[in-house]
Amino acid sequence: MADLLLAPSPESPIAGSVGAVDALLDAITAIKAQQRSLEQQLEPLLEALSEAMATGELDPSFCHNDWSFSHSLGRLTHDFPPAVQQIEKQLKAAKESAIQQGNTTEKRGKPFWTIRAPRAQELLF
Repeated sequence: MADLLLAPSPESPIAGSVGAVDALLDAITAIKAQQRSLEQQLEPLLEALSEAMATGELDPSFCHNDWSFSHSLGRLTHDFPPAVQQIEKQLKAAKESAIQQGNTTEKRGKPFWTIRAPRAQELLF
């Protein structure tokens, strides 16, 4: 990570040059690759966390080392009748109409965790 700090800042004189843009893009893609790797490492840990919650070892919301953990059931979406799916140009209006008329089936997306870093203590002046 230390070498990522060497990328030129947007305020630097060479920030607008082609080399600086390439360096910026290289830094972004390197970080995104690291992020993907970390997410892959995190996935089984979150599954184990969900299992611990399912067995009653953990509550759906708790704090650990000043980090806040909150389990979410997943995003609520709807399955629409095939007739509505065929009306692609009018899909937004058709969805609202179908929801309002009760012609949809509620479903939830994949469960997920929200994890927040501890808040920095406010400085007193």
